[in-house]
Formats: sequence, C-alpha cells, structure tokens
Amino acid sequence: MNVQRNQEVLTATDCGFLSILDTSFYPVPVDSATISIGVPGYDNPFQFVFNLGEVNIYNSYSFGFTTSSTGDFSAIPDGVYEFNITTCPDTGSSQKFHLRTCNINCRLAVQWAKYPECCEDEKIAYYLDKIEFLLKGAEANAELCNVAKATELYRKADDLLRRLESDC
Repeated sequence: MNVQRNQEVLTATDCGFLSILDTSFYPVPVDSATISIGVPGYDNPFQFVFNLGEVNIYNSYSFGFTTSSTGDFSAIPDGVYEFNITTCPDTGSSQKFHLRTCNINCRLAVQWAKYPECCEDEKIAYYLDKIEFLLKGAEANAELCNVAKATELYRKADDLLRRLESDC
C-alpha cells in the first residue's frame, strides 16, 4: 500500500488563523511530522510541528506577526502558500500549494452586503461575479501548482475589488 496524502485548508472566518486538516493514510506508523509553510511576501518558510490525522491550527502569533499572545491577532496575509510536510520515518515528499483568500473574501462580502441597498446598477453585480470568477480560477491554478497564474488572477481580482470599493 502507498501513502495517501490529503491536507485541506479550512475556510477561515477570522483571518488571523490558518487551519489545516490532515486526513492522510500512512501504511506504516509515523512517529512525527513537521510542516514548512511558505507565506507570500516572506523569503524563509516557517517550521511547525504537524499532527497527522488532526486539525492543525496556526495563528498570527505562531508566525510572529502578532507579538503578544493576549492581544488581538492580526490578519495572516492572502496569497499562494506552499506547504511541505516531512515525516519521521521518511515517507517521501509532500508539497502542496494553496491560495489563501480570507482577507479578500471578507472585503468582497462587504460589497455583496452593500449591493442590494446602495446600488441599483447591474454592472456592480457583474463586477462582483467577475471577482469571484477570478478568485475561483486563481484557487484552481494554485491547486494545480501554477503559482504564477494563481497570483496573477488574485491580483486582478484584488485590483477590481479595490476599484469597486472606491467607486460605490
């Protein structure tokens, strides 16, 4: 039997958190695991203990973005994340890319909430749909390891949303 790896990044409602569910199957017992998380805009990945078969929760304090564990957590940045999981004993490499969209989704939700009351113009609905379409394409490209295209589509969605935020 082969190793069957599966990690899912859970949707965050608080952008200060990153939660990763591991549902992998290892035919041989694994003693420990670590995860290397490459965060957009940072040169060096962050290293953490990774609990197999569980939800692993990291926050802005874990990454050092928030300096006090008792203060409010700051938002973890959006963008393409790279995850590398290593196990002991070695079960081979596991690299995965994920496009985090928590911050832009919160901003987009504000626009969707405002639309029915503030704008009668159907163009607004078109732009909101287009932003969601661009984000879906960006997420798909990240899952397919096409980081450059995922980043490009995310930036287009972000730019369009910024223009919409300033005009409506």
